[in-house]
Amino acid sequence: MSRNKQLLSQHKQLPEPQENDLLKIFSQSPIGTSTWNWILTRPRSEKNQIFLPLSTTSDWTTDYEPLFLLKVSPGKSWDLESSLNVACKAGVFITKVGSIAVAPIYVLFQLSRNDYIYQVWINHYRGNMLPSPLDKLEKMPYLTLLLMEDKSQPERLIKIENQIDWLSLKVKVESLASWSWDAFNAVKSLGYSGQELWDRTTETQARETTIAKLNDRFRNGDKSLGEYRMSREVLALPRKKQKELFKEIQDFSDFTPENDPNGQHEMGRVMMDGVEYVWKIDYLDTSMIMLSDAPEDINRTTRVLLVIREDEC
Repeated sequence: MSRNKQLLSQHKQLPEPQENDLLKIFSQSPIGTSTWNWILTRPRSEKNQIFLPLSTTSDWTTDYEPLFLLKVSPGKSWDLESSLNVACKAGVFITKVGSIAVAPIYVLFQLSRNDYIYQVWINHYRGNMLPSPLDKLEKMPYLTLLLMEDKSQPERLIKIENQIDWLSLKVKVESLASWSWDAFNAVKSLGYSGQELWDRTTETQARETTIAKLNDRFRNGDKSLGEYRMSREVLALPRKKQKELFKEIQDFSDFTPENDPNGQHEMGRVMMDGVEYVWKIDYLDTSMIMLSDAPEDINRTTRVLLVIREDEC
């Protein structure tokens, strides 16, 4: 297919032109601005509404999808390559606003042949007015980007494969109590650039990967990284059964966002002879008195693997 036909095909996928105050405002925002909103993706007879009404209806899950709007310079939408490469990252920004812990999600997009890293903030706790987009995003095979220029309608639609682990992000967010819109906006106002968040995501992922690899190595028998400890009930097992139990722990690989939200492979549950056992890795400093603040650094951390029977918890 020629480039012109590809672009024409993309243009035909755009929502039917409609007047919308939010789109007008967004079209007047600075280049590099980005946001998301619920957008009607299935045609309806009404011509005056593109975004989800404040009073949500039962069909929002089928007719509306969370789409991302990116502001580009005039003419840039069509100047970009027809087969556009889009890099995407997402993370949870956990911080405190006063005494309140807040964990908004940030999503980052970087378009080839474009200088901006677009950042979009998502507030999971939106109150009763609108649903959270995370449940919908988790089930979508593609993410849809709408490129906006200086008109009040999108110039180009781009779909990219949805490779974000939304469930893992949601688990991290829901580990905290809900917060207010003011607290959410206070985090956004901290003014982190897209590049800072991009680098932060890379560093966080690298750190968690390092910790997980060290924990797997330790769990599989490298006692140079720490020591193993057993509860009274586990110590009472025959030596042969203890070896069987530790073989089950070494073979454990069923890590999920529910039982391993940090991705560090630091805890799990195994069954032996109909009895459930829990294992957990703690991080102490080299004196084994205080907790370690750098579990990714083997020179500053002594690991302790504790194994107990489930009914001892």
